[in-house]
Amino acid sequence: MTGNRTLGALWLAIMLSALVVVSVGHSCRQLFSELAQLQQQENNLQVVWGQYLLEQSSLATLSRVEKMAITELGMKVPEIKNVVMVTP
Repeated sequence: MTGNRTLGALWLAIMLSALVVVSVGHSCRQLFSELAQLQQQENNLQVVWGQYLLEQSSLATLSRVEKMAITELGMKVPEIKNVVMVTP
């Protein structure tokens, strides 16, 4: 009688551990899939960041700023006679 209970308890423990192994394996696969998606998202964001940096550098070039100052703001380079040097 005691042997049957021990055998039953061992069988139950084996079944429970098998279910835990399956559950943990499933969780690992889900987490790995989520990790892969997040890494892909990170790569996409890095590409977009690089594009923004390129755009920022092209918008801040001296020739573009000078062109916008002349065309949009009506600015011009002052003549030599209009330049005043200030000394400290």
